[in-house]
Amino acid sequence: MVKKMLTKGEPVFDATMSQPRFLGQRPARTAPLRNELAHFELCPMCGQAVDRRDIHAVMHHLPVGHQPMPRH
Repeated sequence: MVKKMLTKGEPVFDATMSQPRFLGQRPARTAPLRNELAHFELCPMCGQAVDRRDIHAVMHHLPVGHQPMPRH
């Protein structure tokens, strides 16, 4: 952090603080999560969550009697 000389009458504050924090308010982080969750659904046969944007996962869950995909 670069420090500069203060002049008379200049307010003193920490320049590293990016956003003010207010007590009793939550950050608006739930909207992106809800948008991401809209792309997933549970497979009715195996119960695994499927990302509908992934064509390989969708095709894997189409046949009757399939096994859940291995987790990485």
